[in-house]
Amino acid sequence: MKKTFTLIITLFLLTSISSFSQSPDRSKMEKKDGFFTFYTDEDKGKIYLEVDKLDYEFLYVNSLPAGVGSNDLGLDKGQLGRTRVVEFRKAGNKILLVHKNYDFRASYTDNPDEAKSVQDAFAESVIWGFEITDAKDGEYLIDATSFYTQDAHMVGEKLGNAKQGSYKPDASRSAIHYPMTKNFPKNSEVEAIVTLTGTPAGNYIRSVTPSPEAVTVRQRHSFIELPDDGYQPREFDPRAGYFHISYMDFTTSIGEPIVKKYISRHRLEKKDPNAEISEPIKPIVYYLDRGTPEPVRSALLEGGNWWAEAFEAAGFKNAYRVELMPEGADMMDVRYNVIQWVHRSTRGWSYGSSVRDPRTGEIIKGHVSLGSLRVRQDYLIAQGLLQPFEDGKPADPKMLEMALARLRQLSAHEIGHTIGLAHAYASAPTNRASVMDYPYPFITMDNSGTLDFSKAYDDKIGEWDKWAIKYGYATVPENKNEKEFLSQILEDTYAAGHTFISDVDARHPSGSHPKAHLWANGDSAPEELLRMMEIRKKRLETFGRNAIENGQPEALMEEVLVPLYLMHRYQIEATSKLIGGLDYTYKVKGDNQRTQSRLDAKTQSEALEALLKAIAPENLILPTSIVDIIPPRPMGYSRNRETFPSRVGLNFDPLAPAENVVDMALGFMLEAGRANRLAQQAAFDNSLPSFNSYLNNLSSKLILNDIPNTYEGQVILMRENKLIDHMIKLAKDPAANSIVKADTRAKLASIKNMKSENAKNKNTSAANHGVYLASKIETFLSLPEELSTPATISVPDGAPIGSDEMSCDFEF
Repeated sequence: MKKTFTLIITLFLLTSISSFSQSPDRSKMEKKDGFFTFYTDEDKGKIYLEVDKLDYEFLYVNSLPAGVGSNDLGLDKGQLGRTRVVEFRKAGNKILLVHKNYDFRASYTDNPDEAKSVQDAFAESVIWGFEITDAKDGEYLIDATSFYTQDAHMVGEKLGNAKQGSYKPDASRSAIHYPMTKNFPKNSEVEAIVTLTGTPAGNYIRSVTPSPEAVTVRQRHSFIELPDDGYQPREFDPRAGYFHISYMDFTTSIGEPIVKKYISRHRLEKKDPNAEISEPIKPIVYYLDRGTPEPVRSALLEGGNWWAEAFEAAGFKNAYRVELMPEGADMMDVRYNVIQWVHRSTRGWSYGSSVRDPRTGEIIKGHVSLGSLRVRQDYLIAQGLLQPFEDGKPADPKMLEMALARLRQLSAHEIGHTIGLAHAYASAPTNRASVMDYPYPFITMDNSGTLDFSKAYDDKIGEWDKWAIKYGYATVPENKNEKEFLSQILEDTYAAGHTFISDVDARHPSGSHPKAHLWANGDSAPEELLRMMEIRKKRLETFGRNAIENGQPEALMEEVLVPLYLMHRYQIEATSKLIGGLDYTYKVKGDNQRTQSRLDAKTQSEALEALLKAIAPENLILPTSIVDIIPPRPMGYSRNRETFPSRVGLNFDPLAPAENVVDMALGFMLEAGRANRLAQQAAFDNSLPSFNSYLNNLSSKLILNDIPNTYEGQVILMRENKLIDHMIKLAKDPAANSIVKADTRAKLASIKNMKSENAKNKNTSAANHGVYLASKIETFLSLPEELSTPATISVPDGAPIGSDEMSCDFEF
């Protein structure tokens, strides 16, 4: 018995000693005091977190200080991840990091049981579980090394979704990045080197990683103190142009909206609330990346500072500014609003993100990312228009001036997102009333053919922007009701002639708004399309070797030709929206905005005529002077995403540019939603064109009998083939209604008969092509479920001017 007792005591002591030996010796580690105190042990590659705040809410943000460098993969340097309200909770021998669920709330009750019933109805998320390694006086020490070296930014998942391979974090190749592990009174910053390993399966990851089987990035974890309760949320209104947060509040009175919405904005308070104009208690300051080169740096600073005028109009003096980042400051630190200059291997979007308090919508950190290659696209557009290198002349300074003008506008635009504003796509027709629109360079040409670039981009903040800032930031006078005060601002905004229409309406392929477009200009989309086509035609006639500098391969003329030939691509899209179009606003009952109305027959007819002119043979063919001088690509300069595709092997294909334009135009003109609206509008108003009459008009202009055996003739045959393809696609489209399908099939049958009859007793390429089209239609009509239209060739990249990707301008 005595031996047994002695054995038990011995085992107990050994266990206690073992347990004690596993507890880290804090005296041998570097202590970093701050929001959450942590201890670092670089010799063992460890980091320990001291948790002295249980059941205490704070913000957790993960981000990507060093990224992958490919626009296609969307893993940029400086990219912000999710912002979450979290808290530490003790559960037995563990500390749990819990993501609180603020999507469902109980704000309007004093009954704790009612509040608990809402809380228990919806799941929370435990982000991580930590074992307690030491505890004393209510403080718990936890080993956080594995937490910080995890793939918190989900890089592996994003690479998998992009079909680049299956990647997982490799602990043996990951470590805490101690130089960027810092602590401050209101935020704790820990950075880790995270390596993901796997088998690469795509070219995107291979093109930017030296050893694509191992992708190493740096990931940041930020613990941030929540703002105090001094911030006053402002209600969201769809007419005001702000991003917002939303949640369901189950303690809302019956009869009131259960979904609550509040705009996103910075906290900005007057020192003197009663003064018409006052300095702020704390200004909004943005800092520009010190890695930005000149002359880009000066352009971004100038454009970013445009917003000061809008804040002054809202009653604030010296409330906003942009300046250069202090030396040694950390771009990812939540204490800084920043504009970072981001490099990628391919051209892509810029965007404005933010760290927001999910509870209120308050913006804590604005974070702008500007792609460094974007400026080169504007330069290329100007190069194609000016063609300045005749006789070895140096570059025309107008090219750089236009590119820098765009950067000023872009700086203001992306900062606009980070101060709360969404895109305002209906502002271009009202004297460019907002920098939150997407502008295409507005270039004019006089009778002598001289181009004027002086108004390519705006050089100031817009009038709509001033109204928007007033709604979001103006101080409500003490004697005024906030709802009435904000409502009056909106009434005044629309009385001044402004309309706010944002992303879904402008980007949707079936969009019908006559003014809300991306990369378009002018009050009348058809008129601007015809004007642009005239400039395009004149510059194509002069295009040649003077478009590139001496010493460059002549094949590179194609890169300059692409943006010139396709300069009207977005005006084509804008014009197509007028067909079956509807003029509307985000009208609220009782406000002073106009009532929606269908566009009249004259407007729709003008749009169709302009579109038909855009795909007329004379506006599709290239001058032979261009076709004859663009050679196949030399070694080291392979065809790429920013050149035209080719169906003729290595050679430049003169039909490909025309096919691109025809595909784009017919894709918009025969889109299912647009076709459905045409079919419906005539039923409500017989003065408007029906879909059947629209199809008759299209086929009569595009299906021809006498087609010459020339380059122009081949373009016409290609256009006929594309019309049939798009009609077949529409007739099969599940989104097309039965009237549209019936009319389309009937018109296809009519074209089949016409082509068959016209080809009788003829042996020409045009006649043979007619027989081919008739056979294709017959096959579809007899076996509609078994035939699929061939894939269209891709349009050369123009991102961000020419991409159907969603903008990264969106706030994350």
